[in-house]
Amino acid sequence: MPVHVRISHTDRLAIAVGHGTITAEEFQKAVVEFSTSGALHYRKLVDVAAANTDADFSRIKALVTYMRSVPGSAERGPLAFVIDARRGDIVREVAAMNEAGERPVAVFTSLHEARRWLDEQSGISLRG
Repeated sequence: MPVHVRISHTDRLAIAVGHGTITAEEFQKAVVEFSTSGALHYRKLVDVAAANTDADFSRIKALVTYMRSVPGSAERGPLAFVIDARRGDIVREVAAMNEAGERPVAVFTSLHEARRWLDEQSGISLRG
């Protein structure tokens, strides 16, 4: 499966990494895994820099609508996307669908910057 999901309940962090061509069904499986994991309020990192999709925007929009309807969705945690700078238009469109008052959503071209932003959103202190 080109979308690999890892959820760390200890760190309150959910990560999805995509590789290759991701179908709408594979996106849907990842979304369902997030929604049934008890981790909706966790920080989420979705790295699709090495992926592309054959799903059309209407299918992706339907998945966003589904996530908004899941019980507890009002308490969703911040979401960071990591994309390839030369591609990623569909991800930018999904991020722009964020409505006023919803969780923070941002798009990055650097995994390091995305992790830093997620930690800042949750008030995690990075020392080192």
